Amino acid sequence: MNARIKAWQDLSFGMFIHLGVYSQFGGVYQGEKITQGYSEQIMQFAPIPKEKYLQMAQTMTLEAFEPDDIISLAKSAGMNYLVVTAKHHDGFCMYDTQTTSFNVVKQTPFAEDVIKKLADACRQQEMRFGVYFSLVDWNLGHDFDPNNFNSISREIEDILCRQLTELVCHYGELCELWFDMASPSLRQSLGFKSIVRKYQPMAMINGRIGNAQGDFITFWDNEIPEEAPDKPWQTPQSIYPETWGYRSWQVHEDPKKRADLLFRNYKSVTQRKGNYLLNIGPKGDGSVSDFERQVLIELGEKIRAESK
Repeated sequence: MNARIKAWQDLSFGMFIHLGVYSQFGGVYQGEKITQGYSEQIMQFAPIPKEKYLQMAQTMTLEAFEPDDIISLAKSAGMNYLVVTAKHHDGFCMYDTQTTSFNVVKQTPFAEDVIKKLADACRQQEMRFGVYFSLVDWNLGHDFDPNNFNSISREIEDILCRQLTELVCHYGELCELWFDMASPSLRQSLGFKSIVRKYQPMAMINGRIGNAQGDFITFWDNEIPEEAPDKPWQTPQSIYPETWGYRSWQVHEDPKKRADLLFRNYKSVTQRKGNYLLNIGPKGDGSVSDFERQVLIELGEKIRAESK
């Protein structure tokens, strides 16, 4: 086993964060609950015109966004690394990109680089850091596709490569690049991989880069395999499987009951040498919901009790 794989497998348990303009909508558009699809894809499923989406971005103050608190919460839950959505399918970049003005620095009152703030907080608290990067980009011209199987034109590919280069060059050492969706060609997957390898040789690449070019298998959302594969693997799971981005109308059960279920899932994955990436969806103001916070606190207590 090479050092890159071993270092990643040793991390074992991480926090996934879905935070973007979609968080500000909270699963609601024009007073209606959008029940189709995940709430982070509300732009597609509502659907929402770009100008209306941009108007919502311009109300996103992130006044309760506290990176140090988020990292502390992750550590209290027993997590060893963090992966955050640098850009989801909407194409809105949560970092200071030179490729488009459709980003958090230029379009929100917050006007700061969210990815840099989280990367810096991770370094200060000795938490490993990774980024999610969507290969589907509605802002760059991809059509809405419920399956997100869009092909990637040369024009879109060029911008994706520039964006990816920014992410691997400007945010310190990354433990993981979490690619998502689209239908890249083999040449494109190899190209994305070469950018990561050039600038982040120790970063692990997930299987959704396509064409069997990932370092580890990414199972489908919330999927825990019956039999563990003989290759490095990861289960990405959300606290509630119905959504990854914040959903204001999500019905919650008792947090202890949800923590019990997640603890069983955590053990099922990690005891079989898989990595478990558990997602939270902060609100549009950047705060972690009380429910998700309590679930993670309960989960951390169970993990610590088990290890005694």
